[in-house]
Amino acid sequence: MNREKENRGKSFTDKRKERIKDGLLIAGLALVLTLAVGQVFGEKGEKSSKITYNEKELKIARLLEKMEGVGEAEVMIYEGEESVESVVVLCEGAEDLWTIISVREAVATALGTEEKKIKVYLKKE
Repeated sequence: MNREKENRGKSFTDKRKERIKDGLLIAGLALVLTLAVGQVFGEKGEKSSKITYNEKELKIARLLEKMEGVGEAEVMIYEGEESVESVVVLCEGAEDLWTIISVREAVATALGTEEKKIKVYLKKE
């Protein structure tokens, strides 16, 4: 009722401006709602990170195998959008503490990441 009284005194141009403003507000709210729903229900795995099996992993595994005490090695790198999230290394020499330390150091250096992101486990024979 109040809006009808307000509209009576306004010109056609003012009414049109209000409608445009209301339309833009509704469109903006719809966009925000769409983005929020996408963030909540979207596929998180594809947007935030991915698991890659690539040449980089093979090169690092071959490098590790050339190190003393490592034996056969496998590497899996888990990458986020901008950096390495974590690395798993399986190697035959992981029962020796010095081998584990050397492997973590070598992988961290090769990938330019922190050693705390690298886990080394004993590989089955």
